[in-house]
Amino acid sequence: MTTYFDTAILVKAFVLETDSPGAIRLLEEAGEPFSFSHLHALEIPNAIRRKRFRGEITRAQETAALRAFQSDVDAGRFRHLDYDLAEVFIHAERLSAKFAGDIGARSLDLWHVAAAREGGCATFGSYDARQRKVAALCGLTVVPA
Repeated sequence: MTTYFDTAILVKAFVLETDSPGAIRLLEEAGEPFSFSHLHALEIPNAIRRKRFRGEITRAQETAALRAFQSDVDAGRFRHLDYDLAEVFIHAERLSAKFAGDIGARSLDLWHVAAAREGGCATFGSYDARQRKVAALCGLTVVPA
């Protein structure tokens, strides 16, 4: 469990998108269990629900994706990172002070990087250019290359 994936990559395993095959390949290469943070627990279901709101998926697809996600959580395919939640927020604030003004990274993107670092992950998976840059500057190996 040394790779931390941003929510956008994880969602692609539950809702078919054009770049889902690449995201699934990244997940398979990293292996289970997948690192899971407090923010993932909120963001993954919310991202799936927002896809229905935007008309990208039907209600039936939403229900199926949410059930698949919960089934994977229940089966142990995701494992909560061991970190102090307050320390993650403190770390994220430090990252904000250091990088947000120059890189433009969003607060939730910084939170994910902080959670990965506080949780002892060595690798960070994201498609977001700013988040990837922050992760790399923090010493994390960033995937995809």
